[in-house]
Amino acid sequence: MKFVMPGDRIGLVEEYVTGSGVYEENGEIFAAVAGKVVVKDRTVSVEPVKRIPHINKGDVVLGRVVDVRNSMALIELARKKGFDRSLMHTGIAALHVSNVQRDYLKDINEAIRYMDIIKARVIDAENLKLSTKEPEMGVLKSLCSVCKHELVREGNTLKCPNCGNVEKRKMSTDYGKGKW
Repeated sequence: MKFVMPGDRIGLVEEYVTGSGVYEENGEIFAAVAGKVVVKDRTVSVEPVKRIPHINKGDVVLGRVVDVRNSMALIELARKKGFDRSLMHTGIAALHVSNVQRDYLKDINEAIRYMDIIKARVIDAENLKLSTKEPEMGVLKSLCSVCKHELVREGNTLKCPNCGNVEKRKMSTDYGKGKW
């Protein structure tokens, strides 16, 4: 088997039918990913060295809050648990106030704030909807809304060691541990 890098020429459309991991341009077939060339029944594909993770319902993802509105937080997704590679379609996911915690929450700003790093479960992969209702889901890292210093967990609250500001969040059981 031949190893190729993205952009390497594999063959012509007269020789092969394009499969996954390849693309056709001006009658020539090129590798779209780094990996091994696989030819089966005249179909040429490139089997990638590392798989690019796809988001499915039930997956645990890591993201950063990029906007907080009336009843919704918008999360820029970065990683999928179990993969050391970025997501294929990095998108903006939605976390509705009703999916933040098990108890009633009137204002989403009491649990999630701009620039928080959160761990969440995907409840709708097609529309990228998230939930942090489980105890291990929620905020993993947060910045002080006054001085932007990293907040430290003190019981059920977060305190800024720089200015003394105290804030509340829907914290993950892994808050401040550097793991997710």
